[in-house]
Amino acid sequence: MQVEPGERFVLVGPSGAGKSTLLRAIAGFVIPDSGELKIAGRNVTALPPEKRGAVYMHQTPVLFPHLAVFDNVAFPLRVRGLPAGETRERVSAALDAMQMGDFGNRMPKTLSGGQRHRVALARAIVARPALLLLDEPFSALDPALKRDIRAALLAAHSQYDPGLVVVTHDFGDAVGIADRIGVIIGGELVQVASPAELFSRPVSLEVARFLNIANEVHGHIDGAGNFSSPLGNLPVIGALPAGPAAAVFTPAAVLVGVEGGTMARVTEVRIHPAHTTLILSAAGETLEAACTANGSSGVGDQTSVVLDRERIAIFPLSAGQSGSSSGGRALSVNSALDAQVGGAP
Repeated sequence: MQVEPGERFVLVGPSGAGKSTLLRAIAGFVIPDSGELKIAGRNVTALPPEKRGAVYMHQTPVLFPHLAVFDNVAFPLRVRGLPAGETRERVSAALDAMQMGDFGNRMPKTLSGGQRHRVALARAIVARPALLLLDEPFSALDPALKRDIRAALLAAHSQYDPGLVVVTHDFGDAVGIADRIGVIIGGELVQVASPAELFSRPVSLEVARFLNIANEVHGHIDGAGNFSSPLGNLPVIGALPAGPAAAVFTPAAVLVGVEGGTMARVTEVRIHPAHTTLILSAAGETLEAACTANGSSGVGDQTSVVLDRERIAIFPLSAGQSGSSSGGRALSVNSALDAQVGGAP
């Protein structure tokens, strides 16, 4: 994989897939059996962590208990021999960015968990490394604080534009941070894409299921290249074998209240923090749809639904695999997927 200067690259994947191992290998705490690692154009594969031009922050950050907040953040600059005046300016700016500017004289034991997390983030960014590696940086924060710290991190990142690699299990954090997202499954980087492309065009059914894409409708591909399902027929462009298949799509692909569609009944109105969706029963299938101004919003209401064919991916299913992940190549119903597989360009 390749991360550009200034790019925000997020790694996601199931627990145990290898996300943190990859991050630690980049940092130099894990030695790979093979391969080559370059940071800022320099081969650092054989270099120790402190000589790589990267800063790594563990998901459970540890502060020096005997040093005040200011001295904790100043530590990497003092190790590098920066002048005292420049050190003071950088430390103050980093603490201000993390909303900890008034805490410089406090000792770590007097801080809350969230405050210690912010101090550790300030220490990570203050050295302005070429590459910043963050392992679950928001996992210990409540939702409101997470939002504030994420915004502070992005603001601090924009000041000097390091390459940023973040491991997270939270899709909201991933989408809120990433220029591109890499999905690791079983130790393999199986897809790299922008957030919009990833969720609309997952490269396999396994990826789609990991991403928890809401809708999965099973059907059959005939010899003429049509996918038939209880919701109707969809033409498939590209070479998919005849046989069982699954169509996968997000709530945004379900258009509600469109004339001429499949009749549906609203069975639930589901409230999310940032949006509302409708749970629909249509032709024996359960669908989740984005709640729009022209869509029915009351339980029991009748409406009609049409699928946005541009936002649907279809995957072949092997016999007996209807309930398990499939590694089949996905094709959009109107164009072949060109999601990047195995790494960035």
